[in-house]
Amino acid sequence: MNSSLNCSESGEAIQKHYHVILHYERVGKAESKFEAMQDTLMGNTVVENAKVTLIEIDTNLPVSLLTE
Repeated sequence: MNSSLNCSESGEAIQKHYHVILHYERVGKAESKFEAMQDTLMGNTVVENAKVTLIEIDTNLPVSLLTE
């Protein structure tokens, strides 16, 4: 087991919640906004070139996803 994990008394990993912020910008050529979005989502370029920030949040914080 990873020593950096917080564990309960029974030895199980304690699940935490995180707010993940992904910032990625690009200038793309496309015929429509939809095509520009699809071109951006294809492949791993967004994740590889993005600035990612993780903030631990309270597990009781009510969170509503923008999309599901």
